[in-house]
Amino acid sequence: MSDWELVDISATKPAISAENDVEVKRAGLVSDVESLHDEFWRGAPHLAEVENRHVQVLVSAGMIPEEHIAATEPSRKLNWLIDELNGRVDPDGLSIPVKGLDLEDITIHKMTKDDETVIKLNFIEKDGQELQRELTIDSNSEDFNFQANFYNNRLYLRW
Repeated sequence: MSDWELVDISATKPAISAENDVEVKRAGLVSDVESLHDEFWRGAPHLAEVENRHVQVLVSAGMIPEEHIAATEPSRKLNWLIDELNGRVDPDGLSIPVKGLDLEDITIHKMTKDDETVIKLNFIEKDGQELQRELTIDSNSEDFNFQANFYNNRLYLRW
């Protein structure tokens, strides 16, 4: 598929995944690279200051730092988006607070390329200002089913 497809946003409460009740426990040695890298970043909060200063230098030089980092590590781009919008990552997707917006102020489009799905979020405020963000999610599993729900001033995206 090469064109953007409009996603229907349901106004009902999203179904809670059974994974929400399961607590992930990590014990023993974990040897995969992703886990080690994630553990390193969580165990080194002082690096956030270095990263913030690096971003300031790149921005003042007219460069967009997210492009390179997002290309090499796509999960960081998703985390930036969630942090920017004060959202929360859930086991089966994410949720974003959108207080002050109605269902008709939100549009979502998706486009699938290879094993990735690009989601385009578009928010239009009451004064006409528009906020548009794109996020890439891995869609290579056979049971991939993207759903969007708007309930209680929160946008829930599930896959």
